[in-house]
Formats: sequence, C-alpha cells, structure tokens
Amino acid sequence: MLAEPTDLDRAELASALGHHWRLRVAELEYLPVGFGSHHWRAVDGDGVQHFVTVDDLEAGFQASPDTDVAFAALERSFNTAAFLRDQAALEFVVGPLPDDEGCVIRRLSRRYSVTVSLLVAGESSQWGPWESAADRRAMSVVLARLHATTAEIPAGLPRREDFAIPSRAVLVDALADLGDEWESGPFAESTRHLLAETGSGLERRLLEYDELVAEVKGSSEPWVITHGEPHRANVIRAPDGSMLLVDWDTTLLAPRERDLRMVLDDELTGWEEYRAVLGDCALDRRIIELYRRWWDLADTAIYVALFRNPHERDANTVASWENLTHYLASLSKS
Repeated sequence: MLAEPTDLDRAELASALGHHWRLRVAELEYLPVGFGSHHWRAVDGDGVQHFVTVDDLEAGFQASPDTDVAFAALERSFNTAAFLRDQAALEFVVGPLPDDEGCVIRRLSRRYSVTVSLLVAGESSQWGPWESAADRRAMSVVLARLHATTAEIPAGLPRREDFAIPSRAVLVDALADLGDEWESGPFAESTRHLLAETGSGLERRLLEYDELVAEVKGSSEPWVITHGEPHRANVIRAPDGSMLLVDWDTTLLAPRERDLRMVLDDELTGWEEYRAVLGDCALDRRIIELYRRWWDLADTAIYVALFRNPHERDANTVASWENLTHYLASLSKS
C-alpha cells in the first residue's frame, strides 16, 4: 500500500516484533510498495534487515465480515508457504519466518495481522505482464516445480479453491442501492454514479462468470498447489539471476491454470518448459479465461467495498479509485 495505516501504532508493531520474533527493532521504515498489504523494513540491533507485512483482515482477497475467518485463511496460506520452503525444500519460496513459538502469523488487533520474513537482496518490477519469452519460460519452470510438490503437502494444510469472488455480497448490495446518496467518504458518490452507468454490464459479467464456473467444475485434471499471483511484481531477481517468489497470502489447492494464466501468453510461451518438468498434462483455456474474469471481478468488488465503508482521501484510496474506474471501463467494453 502507498500510505501507512493511521490506526496502527508503530510502537505497538515494534513491540509485537520484539515479543513474538525477539526482533529488537533499531529502525522501522514504512515501504510504499505493492498494493493490498502494508510493509515495513525492520532493522535489528545487529543490522539484519527484515520485511514486515501487515494484512488488513477487513479488506482484500481474504476479507470477511468475521476477521477470525480471514485470519484463519491467511494462517493456512502462510503455513503452506513455510512447508514448501522448509519441508519441500523449494529454495525460491520467500515465506514468513516462524516466531519463538513456531507461529508464522500473529494478530496485532481485530483488524490487523503481521508476518515477518528476511529482506532478500535482488530486484523487482512493477505490476504488469511478463515482458520477455525468456522470463515466461523461466517462470513456467518455477511454477512446474511448485505444482510438482502437491503430493508432498499434508492433507488439509492448504485451502481449496471455491471460485468465490471476495466482497461479492457487498458489490451486489451496492448495485441494489444506487438510488440514494452514499455518504461513506470522498469517493462514495463517485462510485455510486460510476456503478449506475456500468451496473447492468457488471451484473451480466457476474452471471457469465457463474456459468463459466459451473462449466469448468467438471474438469478431470488434478488440482495442484498454486501461488495465486505469480506476476512479475511478486518475483525478486536474486543477484545470481534466480527467481524468488514472494507474497504467499493467496496460496490455494486449485487448477494449474490459476498460476499459468499470469505467465503464459496467447502463444503459450513456457508451456513446453512446464510440461518438461511435470510430464504429460492438459491445459484448459476455459479455466484461464475463468481466472482472468475472476481477477477483474474480485478487484472491482474489493474497491467497491472499500468505498462503501468509511474511508478518507489518501494515496491508497486515490489509487484504488483509479483502479476501479479502469476495471469498470474494461468490463463495460467486453
């Protein structure tokens, strides 16, 4: 996120890091990177740098009216990532570190949770499609190695895909409440007017998505452990050129297309490299399309939920408004 949360005390965060991870914080710097979680660089007394992530349990892909449910979902995702790193020995997994009691995630409050990982050296890119065929091929190999570990993972550890759109209920409620003024914050009325213009197309896309889910649920291909968001902004290039995969909060057991959708291009660059690792397997373009639609609808619903709730104007909400207008413009054209 681009702006530090105003309802989270840095001193309380530093205290939690010291209490649970025994991290004596000498420096705590907010990093305006990514979009969805809050991040800090924490330096301990020995100069070791850590990457601290705070997730908002009331917002994002894991959001739930019951923040305990959202926390439990994150806990399973991060425990899966820790297993992949420590037990499956996948060196490219940059996951959260366990605290002194073996927990990889802790509650800060009803609303916020925290995880800690080492700050690894390397370079990362901004959000966007993979730019070169070589990168697509290399990332396809990383995903194939990840997917190949599925049989090693203990049953019940990762969550299973249910194809639900986060904050969909809030979006449906908003579409049914376009007649009265919204007073939840500076972007509320703009959101209401935008939905009034695009709502019918959005409702149609939701129905089409449901029909596609019903269609692809009959696929016989086995599900695999997936990262969920293997785009280039979630990859750090280490000094030796290797690709390190970060941001494991959306880890699920799901169709392989969930990951491959973000790496393969229209010519399926990288598919042969993927199959060279995993062997004979099928690719279902319907499921790739399903996940493309899921992403657009999920982000739309999350941004609408943000503006339906009390909010202020800051760097985060300004960027969220720009993203919402982009998604609704795209949905109305397709």
